[in-house]
Amino acid sequence: TVVWRDDAYTNVTLLGDDNKTVGEKFMNLKKTTAVLEDVSKTSGKETFEISLDKDTVDENKTTDDKGKALYNFTDVKKDYSDLKYQMVTVLYKNNDKSKVYGVYATKDNTEQTGILKDLKMDGAKAKLDGTKYDLAKTTSVYVNGTKLYKNNKDVTIKEFIDEYGDGSSTKYTDAAYMQPTEVKLLATDGSTNYSILNVKTFAVGKVTAVGSDYVNVTFKKGDTSITNGKTKLEEDDWDWYDGIKKDDYVVLTAAGNYGTGNGLIEKATVVTGKVNGTRSDDGVSINDEWYKMAGKSTAAVKRPNTGANVEMVVVNGYVYYTDTTVGSIDDMALLVEAAPSGGVNSKWEARLIFADGTDKVVEIEKKWDDKDDGVAIKEFHEGTATNPNTDNSNGGSSVYAQPMLVSYEVSKDVYTLTRMGFKNTDTTDNTIDTNGYDNYVTVGSAKTDGSIKHGTITLKADGTQGSTDSTISRLYYEATGVVFVKYSDKGNRNSQSDASYKVVTGKTAAGYDRDIKGATAVANKSSNSYYAQAAFIDLGDKSTGGSSENYAVVLKNVEKKTGTANGTVYVITAWTGTEQITVTTDDSAANSLKKGEVFSYTATGDTLADIDTYSSDRQKDMFVKEYDKDSGDITLVYNIGTDTNPNFVNATNTDAWNTVDSKDTVLMFVGSDDGEGLTGYTMDNITLANVFDADKWSDGQSHTTFTYNATNKRFEDGNAYLNEDFAPNVHVFVDNDSDDQITVLVIDVPDNNITKW
Repeated sequence: TVVWRDDAYTNVTLLGDDNKTVGEKFMNLKKTTAVLEDVSKTSGKETFEISLDKDTVDENKTTDDKGKALYNFTDVKKDYSDLKYQMVTVLYKNNDKSKVYGVYATKDNTEQTGILKDLKMDGAKAKLDGTKYDLAKTTSVYVNGTKLYKNNKDVTIKEFIDEYGDGSSTKYTDAAYMQPTEVKLLATDGSTNYSILNVKTFAVGKVTAVGSDYVNVTFKKGDTSITNGKTKLEEDDWDWYDGIKKDDYVVLTAAGNYGTGNGLIEKATVVTGKVNGTRSDDGVSINDEWYKMAGKSTAAVKRPNTGANVEMVVVNGYVYYTDTTVGSIDDMALLVEAAPSGGVNSKWEARLIFADGTDKVVEIEKKWDDKDDGVAIKEFHEGTATNPNTDNSNGGSSVYAQPMLVSYEVSKDVYTLTRMGFKNTDTTDNTIDTNGYDNYVTVGSAKTDGSIKHGTITLKADGTQGSTDSTISRLYYEATGVVFVKYSDKGNRNSQSDASYKVVTGKTAAGYDRDIKGATAVANKSSNSYYAQAAFIDLGDKSTGGSSENYAVVLKNVEKKTGTANGTVYVITAWTGTEQITVTTDDSAANSLKKGEVFSYTATGDTLADIDTYSSDRQKDMFVKEYDKDSGDITLVYNIGTDTNPNFVNATNTDAWNTVDSKDTVLMFVGSDDGEGLTGYTMDNITLANVFDADKWSDGQSHTTFTYNATNKRFEDGNAYLNEDFAPNVHVFVDNDSDDQITVLVIDVPDNNITKW
C-alpha cells in the first residue's frame, strides 16, 4: 500500500518494511504464493482441502516468512483441481486455515499438453510434439496426483522421459504408460523453464453389472493400479455418467486426478466394423479410417486380421483394447471337400455349404489365408477320417475326411479360405483364428440333447504363449447361431461319406436328441458357460428326426392349531409360483415341514387337504454352476462340506436333475429373506450361484478353486475374492429320477441365496 509521508509517497514504513495492504491492515488478510500440490474433497462435506508445496514458496509474494506462512487449508468452497501444479496465491484470514477467500493462479504459469507418444528428450531439453522446452534445475513428476520417488528422491522429468518416453528402448512395454497417456509440462516461476510433468494414465474396462450404488467393471487393458484389482466400483469412490449400462466399454482414470477424491468412469469411444486393411503389426483400417494399436511387446494390443469383425476401444487416437468377442457368421461356411479341377496348374474348387444353407461348388485359391504367402491346401473329399488340413498327413484324391469350418473372402468370384482353430499361414502370429469369437471347440463322440455333452469337449489353446488346451462339460448352442448338420450318411467303406447336410439355428439343434460322431465350433464364453456361435455336428447315419400334482414351497413356519372342529390341524403358508396359498391339513407330517421345502397338496383354504412331503434325497438346496436359458440345460452341485470348507457333489447325471423344461418344470421365484413369493420372472431369470458367477469375483474371472480366509471372512483364490454370499441359490425337487426334467425349481431372486428363510 502506498501512503503519503514526509512530503512524498512511499510503500514502506519508517523501519523500511513493506506497508500492509488494506486487506492486511483492516481485514487481517494474508496470502501464500506457492505451487498447488493437492486438492481433495473433505469427507462427508461439500468443501475441499488444499495443500501448497512449501519448497516452491515465492517469499516476495507471501505475507509471512517461509517458516510462518500457512500451506494447508480446509473448508475451501470451490474445487481448484484445474490449478493443480500451478503457482497460485491463496488469500486467507490471519493464521486461520479454514478462512480461505480465494485461490488465484499467478501470471507465472505456462503449460504444454500432449501425449506420451510425442514426448522425448532432445539433449537436455524435453521435446513435446516437435517443440523443445528447457527444464528447470529442480524438476518433479506427478502421476495421477502422486509425486514419483525413486530411492527416496524425486524422480526428475528427464528420468521419467528416458524410461517411458518415445525415445526409450523399452517404450510402451509398460501397460500403464502406453502411447496415448496424457502428459502436461508446467513452468511455474514466470520463466520458460519447466519444472513439473503431470501424467494421467488410463484403464479400459467393460461394465458387467449396474447396481443402485455401484457398477461392476471387468478390467481389460491399461494401468492396473487404477482399480487395484477391484471390479465392484462403488459410488463412494467413483463417479460415472448417466445411463451407464451392462456391456458398456468404459475408460477409467484415477482419483488423484480430481478434487472430488473419486475416480472417474467415462464412456469409451468404440469403433465397430470389419477390418479392411492392416499395416505391419500395429496398423488397422476400419471403414478406410486408420488406427494405431497401443503398447509394445507383451503390453501390445493385438492387431486384428483383415476381414475380422471387431469392436475397438480408442483412447486419444490409439486402440487400447480390441474386443475379440465380436464374431461374424456371415462369412463362414462348411468346407466339405477341396481339390484341383483338373490339368496341370489347374484351378482349385471346393464344395462349400454357406450359413444361409446354400450348397455349391466354387473356385478357391490354392493356398490358405493368402494366395501368395499362405500354405497350400491339401486335397480331400467327403468322408469321416481326420482332415489332412488339420494334421501333418498327406492329402490326395483317395483321402476322405471330415468337413471343416472355414471363413472366406471373395474377390472376382474366387474364394480365399481360412481354417477355424488354426493359426494363419501368412503371418508369424501364432494366435488361432476363430473369426472373432472367443474359442475354438472340438468334440469327440458325444450326445446332443439341449446341449452337447457326455463326451470329451476341448477348448483349443488360443496360440498365445503359455496357453494350453482345456476341457469343459457342456457346449451350449447359441439360439440364433448357425449349425451345419451332417446326417443320414450312407457311406460304408474307406471312410467315404454319402451324407445329407442342412443348416439350422442353434435353437433347432438344441432340440435334437441324438448321439453324435463329433463336432467343431467357434464359441463365445458367457459367465461360466460356452455357446456355439457357428458349429458343425456329425450325426452319422442318424436322421435329425422329427404334471397333475399341485406343488408349493413353504414360506412360513407351519402353524399348529388344536381344538378346532377338525381336531388338531396344521396351517401351511406356501407359494405355488403364481399365488400365495394356505393349506390346512390334519396330516401330522406337516409339522416336520420347514421353510423352503416343497410339498404337494389336494386343496387350499379351510378345506382339509391331503399332503405329500418328500425326503431329503428328493429335494435339496443347490448351487447353479452352469445354465443355458434356451435349452434349459442346467448343471447343479450341492455342498456336503461346511460353509467354510465346502465339498461339492454333482447332482445325479440324469435329465431329471439337469433339465429345466419351460412347460413341465414348475418354477417358483421367491425372496427367502422376506419369506415371500415373487412374480414377473421366467426361466430367463435363473442365474448362476455367486461362487460360480465370474461377475461376483473381484477380478471378473471364474474360479474353480478357492479357500475361506477367516480373517477377511470371505472366499479367496490368490488375490481374487468373492464379493457376495457363498450360498446355494436354488432349491431343487425331483419326483422321479426317470423324469425328463426337474419337477420343481425354487429360485431366490433378490439375494441369490436360498438359505435366508
